[in-house]
Amino acid sequence: MDMWVGKIKGYNCDGEFIGTYRAVIVKDGDILFRMNLYFDATNNKSKCPFKKKVYFSSNLDVLKRKFRTSLPTKEKAKVLWKKKVGDC
Repeated sequence: MDMWVGKIKGYNCDGEFIGTYRAVIVKDGDILFRMNLYFDATNNKSKCPFKKKVYFSSNLDVLKRKFRTSLPTKEKAKVLWKKKVGDC
């Protein structure tokens, strides 16, 4: 099973680190990809924009772009994508 993991750091308006946004994309069937979005907060005081969201598409690049545009932060840094192959 192929799996792609993308991560980007999240900052609030004051420039303080609030947590990490993470996307996990797995191939679901022959032509469909499923993306789960997570937010790993650094502390309990920060508001989590989403706990878990799921998106489906037949194009991998569309899901990667959707992850970048769905983030609530204004500053957009580069997303680091890693491909994992094998039993995940």
